Amino acid sequence: MYPFLHEEAVRFQTPSVEPDVGEFLETFTMALRPKSILEIGCGIGVSSYYMAKGSGGAKMTCIDRNEMRLEQARRICGEFPDANFINADGVEFMRDCKESFDMIFIDSMKRQYPIAYYYAEKLLNDGGFIVLDDMFMYGHVFDADCEIPKRYAGATTALRELIAHIKNTTVCSVLPLTGGVVVAAKRKG
Repeated sequence: MYPFLHEEAVRFQTPSVEPDVGEFLETFTMALRPKSILEIGCGIGVSSYYMAKGSGGAKMTCIDRNEMRLEQARRICGEFPDANFINADGVEFMRDCKESFDMIFIDSMKRQYPIAYYYAEKLLNDGGFIVLDDMFMYGHVFDADCEIPKRYAGATTALRELIAHIKNTTVCSVLPLTGGVVVAAKRKG
């Protein structure tokens, strides 16, 4: 674990992966050894750092809409020359992207997850993985509809439907890390 990363997130009052998710990302990329990673919603680079550290030199394309956060991400991940930070909307970037990736990590606006996943599937290399963070929506995906605060109802419904879609169409795992992580594999061929 890298405590300084999480201290930076608190200092800049920006959301970031929790330490257990960061450690999972580092371990997962260490085992997978992807040559290319696309990150949607990199924030100040906490998750970027974990993945860069674990991947051993993967070409990383890290997207965020907030230029001030990207400045911090570039500083935090300065030791990783193969990490490229781009100011863009994640869905628009994926829609227009011509590259493909071995791994795609999504940690952005939860209501956009279904469309982000749709484009991510198109950009994923055979045998690659899509990893989605915060899939439990503060635990609301497990609540009865009447118990979900109105402000989370739309996103919760979208995440429930996305989890069902992923479970029915891919080989996947739902991991009980902090906010819930889903790992979906793209079958070869």
